[in-house]
Order: sequence, then C-alpha cells, then structure tokens
Amino acid sequence: MIKIRLLGAAQFLLITLYLLGGFGILLLAVVRSGDWGALVAPGLDRLGDPKDSIPLGWDSATNPFAWIFGIARVTAMLVVPVATIGVLLGGFAVAAARRDGDGRRTRRALLAIGVWLLLAAVAFTPYGGDLHTWLAD
Repeated sequence: MIKIRLLGAAQFLLITLYLLGGFGILLLAVVRSGDWGALVAPGLDRLGDPKDSIPLGWDSATNPFAWIFGIARVTAMLVVPVATIGVLLGGFAVAAARRDGDGRRTRRALLAIGVWLLLAAVAFTPYGGDLHTWLAD
C-alpha cells in the first residue's frame, strides 16, 4: 500500500520539478525582462541567461533556491529520460492500483501518464526545442 503511494508521489514530484524547471524559470525570466512575447518564443536574445532568473541569485551554493531551481532545470533539460521514468512509474502505479481495486489511484496514475505524454510531445515541437535550447545555455 505504501509503495503504491510512493509511486504516485514520485510521479507528481517529477511533474512538479519539470514544470518548475521549464516553465517556472521561463515565467520568472519573462517577468524579469518584461518581454511577455518571450513566453511563446523563448531565447537568449529576448530573455538572457536562464540562471539570471533564479530568485536571490545563482552564485551561492548555500542558496536553497539555487538548488531547487537547479535540480528542476536539469529535470526539464532531460525531458525524454525523465518522461520515460514518469510513464514507467505510472504504469507500475496503474498495475498496483488495479490489483488492489482502487479506481481513484488508477485514474490519478493515468492522469499523470497523460501529462507526461503531453509534456514529451511538447518537447518535440519547435517551441519545446527553443525552450530546451534556452534552458541548456
């Protein structure tokens, strides 16, 4: 029972890290630059270095924001392996929830799988490529 909940929690933790590392940093950079058009066309020329958008600075190893956003940024840059892990975790969670007959957990795991597939699909669009190139700087 506890292992099944850990699978679901791990899935949603990865989704949160990905969204924070990709779109959270993008939103912070857009707010900092004031260029709202960069939400649909992110790039160095419009937003500058993504590390400059981290709250309270990137340069301190003791800054908890640097660690949180840094891990989230790496998660967003490695979208294909992370999405694969997310879908696999979801598959295990669906199998375990079905075995236990828990429809609610099955639906949550299927929702998380759908979110991962959507995020992976967005990553392979030109927009996803631009976002990944900007984050990888």
